[in-house]
Amino acid sequence: MRRIAVAVMLCAVVLCATAALAEEFAPVLEQTDKAKINWTDGFVEATGQAVAPSDKSGTGQGKLLARRGAIVDLQRNLLEFVQGVKVNAETTMQDFMANDYVKTEVHGTIKNVEVVDSSWDGEIYTVVGRIRLGDLRKAVTPALPTQPTPKKEPAPVKGKSTGLVLDVRHLPLIPAMTFRVVDEKGKVLYSLDFVDRERFLASGLCEYQTNMNYATGVPRVTDKPTVIKAKSLVGPNNVDIVISNSDAAKIPGGYDYRIPCRVVVVKR
Repeated sequence: MRRIAVAVMLCAVVLCATAALAEEFAPVLEQTDKAKINWTDGFVEATGQAVAPSDKSGTGQGKLLARRGAIVDLQRNLLEFVQGVKVNAETTMQDFMANDYVKTEVHGTIKNVEVVDSSWDGEIYTVVGRIRLGDLRKAVTPALPTQPTPKKEPAPVKGKSTGLVLDVRHLPLIPAMTFRVVDEKGKVLYSLDFVDRERFLASGLCEYQTNMNYATGVPRVTDKPTVIKAKSLVGPNNVDIVISNSDAAKIPGGYDYRIPCRVVVVKR
């Protein structure tokens, strides 16, 4: 009986550890039935499917044509999804694609989609492909109302904060490519104005995570980040983050971690 109790306890420990691990590495996702954006790992992924022409069924040429059709479907689904990605609190990628440069760059990125998986069941060819958020940032940046400019990253100050972790798990935050952090009076504390252009293009304005314990230890902000709980969001779009005036006084805290975008946002 005692052995059974011990075994049950061990199983419970393993299950709890497994659940914690799954939560620790759960990415921030937005998805539809055909596509998704992984804000944590920085990519948009979609699926495409097609069948062989009826007169080519069961042939090698039919399989090849089905693959080509699946990739076209993949690109179509990517474009449809990407158009809805929020660039900031007011606009989406579709708004910016009215700009010919942005439109050309986005279409070029989608045309060169990386196929990460494919399968053929004899009738339907299925492909899964990804494009990087970094490529979308490069496409849209020249058209942004406020553009990040080249800045020199300061040297870290010993004993000072090495980054910022914003806790918004209690609020319905909507992820976006750019956002603002403001105090209760509306003073902007973090936005594109504060960051280095190359850092923004390479890694974005922040890293989105879902687990607070994990977020405070990621390389982006280690080893002594300032942790601040958001007070509210700027409605009605819930993209920009409001912190208290007392917490605002902690930013940047001796070393301007805003320039290299050393910011993590934790949301559910």
